[in-house]
Amino acid sequence: MAFERAFRILLAGALALLLASCGGGSSVVTDFHPTRVVVFGDAMADMKLGSGATGLYTINGDGSTNNWVRQLASYYGLTPLDVNVKAKAHARITNNVDAVGGSAASVSSQISGWTGGFTANDLVVVSAGTSDLIAEGYQAVKASPSQTESAATLNVQQAARELATQIRQLVTNGAQHVVVLSPYNMGNTPWATAATRTTFLQNLTNEFYIELVYYISDLSDKVLVVDARVQMNALVISTSFKGSNMACTTIAAGVGIGIGSGNVDSSLCNSATSGDLVSGYDANKYLFADGVYPTPLAHRQLGDYAYNKLRVRW
Repeated sequence: MAFERAFRILLAGALALLLASCGGGSSVVTDFHPTRVVVFGDAMADMKLGSGATGLYTINGDGSTNNWVRQLASYYGLTPLDVNVKAKAHARITNNVDAVGGSAASVSSQISGWTGGFTANDLVVVSAGTSDLIAEGYQAVKASPSQTESAATLNVQQAARELATQIRQLVTNGAQHVVVLSPYNMGNTPWATAATRTTFLQNLTNEFYIELVYYISDLSDKVLVVDARVQMNALVISTSFKGSNMACTTIAAGVGIGIGSGNVDSSLCNSATSGDLVSGYDANKYLFADGVYPTPLAHRQLGDYAYNKLRVRW
């Protein structure tokens, strides 16, 4: 079993290079210029479009581009439209109970419910797994754990395999250009630091990535996996930024962001509201809005990173 696991890790690493490489076995020979963006996922891709919209899980109200999908789409002169953005905050991959105990439509139901078809000019974005890492990780690191680290790891691996199945379904349904943003390193978040579980949450993130890449290795001509761990890890350790410090101060009275009550909730954080941001806040320095979710700065950095990978790939 140890040998098999080590082999899978090495193979996943090799496959990751293949999936992220220029060409990567793709038959696409012309520059890709999408005319529509279709989005599935969790809070990392939820843009709260349409009527009744509430705050995003980042810093709101500063007038900047505060979502990585928007940043990516802007390079093609596109604006994500409500009808095409199915991502929902806290959505799990297949679990009907979301990361805060609610009922946000799962990623699998978002995809199965999509009736808009796909064309060769569609940029299909999948940004999922963060909610599953939060939900499973929290149950193992909270004051009175309801599951072991081993159980959390097994559940996260299963979630990654389920996401691979959904990505495969998108390709089967006709999607030809699928960009998948894998979760960034939960071990680098303010949540991990406060819980003193940085190593476990980092390992949990890595296990998700390994399983995901392994199970979609044969889709490299149509699927690009953007490894958010690489970009966010580099930003966090850079002296140009505030590392794992939180920018917001807004405390949710209820379930908040899924890491327990009484924690900072960036969906309530508005730069125009006095006291919502830490003293001395600098929009060009902070990477995390709350315990787990990125600031607009980090979102833009991820969007830039994804675009650079995409334009080389297709």
